[in-house]
Amino acid sequence: MKSYIIFTILFFLIATFQPYCQTVNSTDTIRIGEEDAMEAEELYNEGIAYFQEDEYLEAMQKFNEAISIRGDFELAYYNRGLAKYKMDDYQGAIEDFNTVLEIDPDKAISFYSRGRANHKLGDLEEALSDYSIALERDNNLYLAYYYKGKINFLHENFQQAIDDFSNVINIRADYAYAYHDRGSSKAKINDTTGAFADYQQAVVLDPSMYFTYNEIGNLYKKQNKYEEALENYNAAIRVNDSVDYLYSNRGMVLLRLERHEDALEDFDKALEINSEFVAAYNGRGNVKYKLNDYKGAIEDYNKAVELNSDFGEAFYNRGISYEMLGDFDQARQDWEKAANLGVSYAEQYLE
Repeated sequence: MKSYIIFTILFFLIATFQPYCQTVNSTDTIRIGEEDAMEAEELYNEGIAYFQEDEYLEAMQKFNEAISIRGDFELAYYNRGLAKYKMDDYQGAIEDFNTVLEIDPDKAISFYSRGRANHKLGDLEEALSDYSIALERDNNLYLAYYYKGKINFLHENFQQAIDDFSNVINIRADYAYAYHDRGSSKAKINDTTGAFADYQQAVVLDPSMYFTYNEIGNLYKKQNKYEEALENYNAAIRVNDSVDYLYSNRGMVLLRLERHEDALEDFDKALEINSEFVAAYNGRGNVKYKLNDYKGAIEDYNKAVELNSDFGEAFYNRGISYEMLGDFDQARQDWEKAANLGVSYAEQYLE
């Protein structure tokens, strides 16, 4: 019986952001009038203090006051943009970064930051443009390469993504996420050896990256090296025991190793964490089928197709369970449905 396997290329959008939160003194400002200038500086510095304490609303209010005194206060606009970004006001952040770029059109960090806001808004083309312009002005902005690589990955420009992540690594050889994502990109072009090497380096640099152990397990699973896959899923779960797909993926390997009771426990755990995890219902159904619990398997396949009516594998598997119970009409209906959903091997049961 064909089993449904989840193979996820996790593409982590980490929240790293590089604020430009420097304080200012009298030499940093253009004089408006001695007392006004000093007051603007003091308000700005108070805003920086709030920002560094993650009190973004208070920080923004101080930056507002500083800007009301000094309308060309570039740092106040920039850091107000960061505060808005932190409060998920991405459009407002873009407006402030635009103002900064009107004052200083060559400020690379402002293009990068505007790119992050556009990225968050889902405007990937604008984000890609901003990252590229930022790098034209400062090719050491490794995070601009990093997020540029993410967009290229999403656009399936995998070789370009690899180049972007390589540029990150050339600047920051200790940046574990770049190794992980470059490994994911290499996996997409079937460079399995390269993917293994990058994933292994990622977990050397940061052993807490459970999702990287998961990807190593997935690669081994694709090679039918189930013991090696199991070792890496175990490592992932040791790091983080609250992730549904880790148990589901390990359950599939345990099923392949014919450790049915252990597999059943893993699928149960996955569904305890996420009661709507479609693949886990299908996987648990596969285990019950192997244990000759055909009615129980059908119950799980029913739940899988209830949650996802386009899940051809579950229809195919349910058909086999109905066949084992002697309900050939229902089995044929399920195989027809599976075939219509693109499960080509279901067609052999319809001949």
